[in-house]
Amino acid sequence: MPALPATAQAAPPVQTAVTCEQEVIVQADDWLSKIAEKVYGDVLAYPAIADATNAAHAADAGFAHIENVDVIEIGWKLCLPSAVDAQALLQREIAVPQVAADGAPVGGAEVGRLVLATTTSTDNSGLLNAILPDFEQKFGADVEVIAVGTGQALQLGENGDADVLLVHARSREDAFMDAGFGSRREDVMYNDFVIVGPPDDPAGISGMTDVAAALAQLAQSGSTFVSRGDDSGTHIKEQGLWQAANVPLVDAPSIKNPDKTFVRPNGDWYQSVGQGMGATLTIANEQLAYTLSDRATYLARTLEGTMDLQILVEGDSRLFNPYGVIAVNPKLHPAINAAGAEAFINWLIAPPTQQMIGRFGIDKFGMPLFVPDSAPWNAAKAAGTGS
Repeated sequence: MPALPATAQAAPPVQTAVTCEQEVIVQADDWLSKIAEKVYGDVLAYPAIADATNAAHAADAGFAHIENVDVIEIGWKLCLPSAVDAQALLQREIAVPQVAADGAPVGGAEVGRLVLATTTSTDNSGLLNAILPDFEQKFGADVEVIAVGTGQALQLGENGDADVLLVHARSREDAFMDAGFGSRREDVMYNDFVIVGPPDDPAGISGMTDVAAALAQLAQSGSTFVSRGDDSGTHIKEQGLWQAANVPLVDAPSIKNPDKTFVRPNGDWYQSVGQGMGATLTIANEQLAYTLSDRATYLARTLEGTMDLQILVEGDSRLFNPYGVIAVNPKLHPAINAAGAEAFINWLIAPPTQQMIGRFGIDKFGMPLFVPDSAPWNAAKAAGTGS
């Protein structure tokens, strides 16, 4: 089966019925990409397993319902379609019904100035430059983008220094909502993380599909690894991956916030730079070192013609990278632009905007850099397929 773009990595809600060629019970140390490689010879085919299993669940509750491809549990029953059906599921083009965006400003008034605090990947990749003019034109808005790490973006929201947040660290987002700092959260899109490194690959991790094993081997080799170290969504993900790698870790003070600590491997080969994704890639490239990057920012940087680093590890479902949008709670900060935040969220999750997100990057890379995943988008897909 030909490998498909690694951005196709989330579980669609419910699709049309498929035939289960095999039924598999999840065992200890299983994950979807590992099963996909064993059955189809392609780690990137695991979305088809999620899709087929969710379709089977709709008819038989004995099959698992997979909400997040990063989380499967021992004892779950999975539906594995034939190789032909799996390929069809992965390549299927969904014809989304034409849904008109609500272009009317909230309450008949223009949105005006809106402060969006967001992760650097949405900015460095060029996505915001591609889609924000549509919102600004339709809603009479002037969006001020503050591109920082997810941790800093959430802190800006907590302090009332931003109206709306676009971030990618689900556990932190849930904690933000549970603490009452946000009034509304919606899923927006996803892509994936990749480990990039020098072409000669001194750690010998190229082609590995188990990201934890790859990091353990990298640590054993002592090859230079550059970490963002900035409490961003990427940095949060990286810490979890090092923990999964079972390498010795130490607590270190945060560069951005000395009152906080983070876990990191011990050794001079590990460099924490406290920078955004673009700057971190530049530093790693100058040193011909390894780093963890979101795919979108890495690919965008390759267009500059100065990137020597190559994608070496990809396709593990633990590299799944979902994004969410959050409105800051106006009850805590009455001065924020709450109406504008609601308008922005409604626009961002609407099918027309989701289509723009899904098309971004295809012209340059032959695949989207982000995959739309909002509730209205998924509902439109379901309606479009008759499911």
